[in-house]
Amino acid sequence: MTAAMASPKVSSARLIVCYAAILGTLPYLILKASWVTGGGLGLRDPSFVDSDLMLFANLLTGGMDVVAVVLALAFTYSWGRRIPAPLVLFPIWIGTGLLAPIVLNLPVIVADLAEPRLTEMPLENWVWAVVYGGFAWQGILLLTAFVLYARDRWWFVVTGTVKPGTLGVPGVLGIVAAFVCAIGHTIWAFGSGGMSARGQDVVLAVLGVLAAIALATVSQGRFWPRLVLVWTGAGAMAGTGAWGLFSALTMASADRIPVLAGQVIGGVLLMTSVLRRLPAVEQTT
Repeated sequence: MTAAMASPKVSSARLIVCYAAILGTLPYLILKASWVTGGGLGLRDPSFVDSDLMLFANLLTGGMDVVAVVLALAFTYSWGRRIPAPLVLFPIWIGTGLLAPIVLNLPVIVADLAEPRLTEMPLENWVWAVVYGGFAWQGILLLTAFVLYARDRWWFVVTGTVKPGTLGVPGVLGIVAAFVCAIGHTIWAFGSGGMSARGQDVVLAVLGVLAAIALATVSQGRFWPRLVLVWTGAGAMAGTGAWGLFSALTMASADRIPVLAGQVIGGVLLMTSVLRRLPAVEQTT
């Protein structure tokens, strides 16, 4: 291990990014707290959240936002650099995969929210704007905080060159899975469903293809831009695929399960393959 470096002083800009990201989680956490405690905030039909499944889902998604708060603090203060790398990288990788597609799909989401919504919907119209607005806010600011954190802790990834090696079987399988899943999402994008959902399918298809191309060409040119593409695309595949599987299994909707399962596996294969090519510089953890 290399000698520990003195932690840099936290700048005002990083503090602003950190607490702005945390601020973006509060509306969502307030909604979830209301629903799991029997409140009716934003609900047209309170029975919508009465089941054990919805209680579990609300606790799970609320817990994910609590993790986002902890990550924002870890990315800002010196104690965050002492956390073992996997405990930081895995949740923010999944978080990137869930939030980045929402940020990229935001114009479509805004256009969709501007349309009149059915009065039979179980949630008030403003809830959708609060939820997706909060996710977009978190996506921009939390990922900004992570970039600043990663630049300090793993500087050699930006300055170093790719480690020699080949894609191997996992890398090839990950690339194939990315293209297969992109085809599936493209088909879904031209099928039924709301404007936001179909826009999300387009974004996921594009991110998967870009991640596959970035991994296939990882030995060419600079490493870090390709790492960013694989990180984002593979995270989107794994994160949204896992959430899609949860939704499909709990709603007894099996038609998309094979594609979603392949999407999760493909995302993991892409990510592990690119991590094998990190610059061969001793890493400080």
